[in-house]
Amino acid sequence: MFTYTFQFQVVLLSLVGLAAASSEHSTTQSSWLRHCDQDTPNPVQGKLEGHIPEWVEGRLIRVGPGVHHVGNTSYKHLFDPLALLHMVQIQNGQATYVSRILESDTYKTNMREQRIAETEFGTTAYPDPCQTLFGKFSAWFEAPKMGDNCLVNVLQANDQLIAMTETDTVRVVDPSNLQVIGDGVKIPDFVPVQRASAHPHVGTDGTIYNLAATISDRGPGYSIISHKAGVLEDASVEATIPARWRFNPGYMHSFAITENYYILFETPLAMNVPTMLASNYLNTPPEEGLVWYPEENTRFRVIRRSNGEEIDTKFTSDKFFTFHQINAYETADVLVVDVSAISSGEVIKSLYLDNIRKKDSDPTKQKFDSVATRYVMPLANIESLPHNEELLADYSEIKIVPEDSSLPSRSPSAVKTGDDEIFLKGVIINDMFLEMPRINYFHNGKSYKYVYGVGSESGSIDFTSLIKLDVRSGKELVWSDSSYFVSEPVYLSEPGKEDEDSGVILTLLLHKEELNHTVLLILNAQDFSEMARVHFTINGPATPTFHGQFISFHDIVHGY
Repeated sequence: MFTYTFQFQVVLLSLVGLAAASSEHSTTQSSWLRHCDQDTPNPVQGKLEGHIPEWVEGRLIRVGPGVHHVGNTSYKHLFDPLALLHMVQIQNGQATYVSRILESDTYKTNMREQRIAETEFGTTAYPDPCQTLFGKFSAWFEAPKMGDNCLVNVLQANDQLIAMTETDTVRVVDPSNLQVIGDGVKIPDFVPVQRASAHPHVGTDGTIYNLAATISDRGPGYSIISHKAGVLEDASVEATIPARWRFNPGYMHSFAITENYYILFETPLAMNVPTMLASNYLNTPPEEGLVWYPEENTRFRVIRRSNGEEIDTKFTSDKFFTFHQINAYETADVLVVDVSAISSGEVIKSLYLDNIRKKDSDPTKQKFDSVATRYVMPLANIESLPHNEELLADYSEIKIVPEDSSLPSRSPSAVKTGDDEIFLKGVIINDMFLEMPRINYFHNGKSYKYVYGVGSESGSIDFTSLIKLDVRSGKELVWSDSSYFVSEPVYLSEPGKEDEDSGVILTLLLHKEELNHTVLLILNAQDFSEMARVHFTINGPATPTFHGQFISFHDIVHGY
């Protein structure tokens, strides 16, 4: 037995505690805290287990937060770290992996200054220690710069691969090596909008549709823009509607589209304009200008694609927030909209890294719920519908009908409360946590049956399972491996097959303990059985991603 002095025990325990609190490579900590200190620009050949179908050929490209620290400064919110692109290229039954830090103007400025020199969503720029007092005073009056740290999503637009975030600028990337090409492309150079979303839709002809913010003599509003045939420069405004609150436009992360309508989700999470304008002078991040108004309802804004005008009926529901719509479609004179619904917009604050660092058992840790939820809007003969009566009772096709006939079916609700007002009550499709939803994109805007997403056991941002959900019955299939975190699933259809789930699911796994170990997982989309794993040992820690796209070598138009 060894005997320690009391002082040595104290020092030892202090060092252990400090290491446990500060090490971001700790296996017990969230994958979202991993800092990429080295990317993997040269292709790494993967070690294959199982079999990759011969028709699966192309590039799975994903993006997310990578670089958390610059010099002695650190980012504070999950939406802030410098972007890291990941690519798995699949060909001839084999796969290689490449990653590269997105060399945006934001990245270059930060590296040159060796500090976080540009403000992001939840992190203000750190002051230049060499700046004079006059320089600091002058900078106080400068308008905040809108950056190009495109860490949210990617899209193959015609012959260009673009990386996106929720600002004015996208970056064009070379798909062969993930290097940026040229300068940032500013969407307002082509159409009078600001802050385009990172969740566009792609039509069958390659036209891109996206949601953007706008300011006019009517105040702030929302615009739908299009890029014909996927050409960024060939842009048009399809529709513009005003925000319901003049000084508090809603924060919208995604929108839905059907054959005849665009659907926007104006939740009570709004951008307080005075606070946003003052943020540069008060040295506060843009996130602090987002305000959740819990006494307000969510409003569904429905716009006709034929003429760009909003329909007269005002659809509202109890408050909820959503990052991601699942799908929407028209059937029997009603509009069905499925979303991953979150009970509170305060979820934004749960994504501060200090909160993510907390253990799940910590009662002060903010978590969030996200469940697949259906809302249905009547569209025909609104003026003749009765008041204060259920309007959806006769629509059996919108109900959630369990396969077990002993269980009751569940239905959304719509009640006319005024001449042009209808109040909606959503129905939860399945009680399980579901985020990062993806579908067979052929069914985008059409009737569908399946959604794929990620699950979380404790409302944590660390996703531990993959879910396939039947939106008609509520039945789920679940895949998980206790050694790995999972990423957003991407569905790929098998050529020549017509069943909605005749294809595969592609995703990246992050090993919980071996930080430089990442895996391409391929599942049979029908039964969620494993078809292949491809293991990669990469240069630095494998970092998680938000969104991505599979770009098939055999397709001309690339949807999600």
